[in-house]
Amino acid sequence: MNERLRKRIRERLAGERGTIFKDAPIRVTLAYPNTYAVAMASLGFQTVYRLFNAEPDFAAERAFLEDAELAPPGRLVTYESGRYAGDAHIFGISVAFELDLVNIARLLRAAGLEPLREARDPDDPLVLVGGPLTSSNPWPLVPFADVILIGDGEEMVPRLAEAYREAGSKAAFLDLIEGMPGVFLPDRDLREPHWATAPLERLPVYSQIVAQHAEFPGAFLVEAERGCPRPCTFCLARAMYGPTRNVPAERVLEVVPEWVAKVGLVGAALSDYPHVKRVGHALLERGIQLSVSSIRADRVDRELAELLKAGGLRTFTIASDGPSQRLRDLLKKQITEEHLLRSAELAREVGFKGFKLYQMIGLPTETDEDIEEMLDFTRRVAEITPVALGISPFVPKRHTPHFGDRFAGIKTIEVRLKRIQKALRKLRPRVEVRSTSAKWAWIEAVIARGGPEVGLAALRLEEGESFAGWKRALEEVGWHDPLTLPEPEGAAVPLVLG
Repeated sequence: MNERLRKRIRERLAGERGTIFKDAPIRVTLAYPNTYAVAMASLGFQTVYRLFNAEPDFAAERAFLEDAELAPPGRLVTYESGRYAGDAHIFGISVAFELDLVNIARLLRAAGLEPLREARDPDDPLVLVGGPLTSSNPWPLVPFADVILIGDGEEMVPRLAEAYREAGSKAAFLDLIEGMPGVFLPDRDLREPHWATAPLERLPVYSQIVAQHAEFPGAFLVEAERGCPRPCTFCLARAMYGPTRNVPAERVLEVVPEWVAKVGLVGAALSDYPHVKRVGHALLERGIQLSVSSIRADRVDRELAELLKAGGLRTFTIASDGPSQRLRDLLKKQITEEHLLRSAELAREVGFKGFKLYQMIGLPTETDEDIEEMLDFTRRVAEITPVALGISPFVPKRHTPHFGDRFAGIKTIEVRLKRIQKALRKLRPRVEVRSTSAKWAWIEAVIARGGPEVGLAALRLEEGESFAGWKRALEEVGWHDPLTLPEPEGAAVPLVLG
């Protein structure tokens, strides 16, 4: 093993607590198509790691794509034992983001496996792919996976392990799991299965490993709620995670070890979690710092804001999502300008160092008047407190009412972003504008809507990913989608989208 890689792994393991070192007949590699820091902030990745290791005869070890840069070709290694990642019976991949699609092929190649399912031998590891992207859109993953898992891992992993113990071959295993909730077999199924949904009794899920080198250093993550009761039309949380399941406060608190110094509560809308204040106060009484993944402007009050401030949160983050009240109503966001302004006032009164406000642009029916309303509103917020305005282009997703809406277009979004940046530049440093690339948002939209041909296009980009490369690869595989086709050169920017 490369000495730099050996040192990196040694330092990261030294900063972990809860790592599982296990030897068992059935070897599982759990691989992440991104960095170690991002992977260790993923509760799904950590939960599957714990669940496989809890099974008799199974031992799961972790591998991360970023280490491929320090490993010989095809010789990516696992952290727990240093064995080759491809030396396994099961090779599991957790993928959360559309833009990690190219990394799936890179990860398989780094482990010494052929990326295409059809090119692998029967004796190669069984390639399982799960994670949030499979619920959003599994079809671009079809060329790579033997099995695509859709839904809650708590429900699927024990059944998969039982079937694997019973099966004498890969084909026999596929026979046993065919038709299970959440199991999508690309070479057998013509449509997606019913998603696997874990009952409340299996919750909460929580960190197996607390890692100092993670995206949230030293934080113990626990999911207090799953699902979302809100009807926001653009969001996948309600569709992906099933009915809302609120974990009793006692169960959330009892999974938090005594030695933990920082807890991150996870959920789609934690301000709707009925026990958030009770759990927060109980953790503070134990001397534990507290952070949350999401707060809604219509639910936050002074008590909750002070609780988060006392827990160590420095920046107050709120999502407006729609640039105008008309568009927030269209999205069924259930948030008004008054809610947002009151949140800004609370941030100032309680003493938060920062206030972040997330917006989307490029929404269906959006006009220049909607953007002008956002600019006026941002000026009003800046009079209350300095604000970091995070702007993302709207990407329509499957399983939402917007799946039939077209992507606004790169030129349209770029023109609007320039207008926003120019209008707010004079308010620096009271207003800071941070925006997502319109070009990469288009790639995300293509993947979010695409089929197996988009996965084949990603395969062509293993050696180097660029916007121009994506356009070329999509053309080569015959991709065509009228709702995301890029504008022709010289096309005029429309005033109204939709």
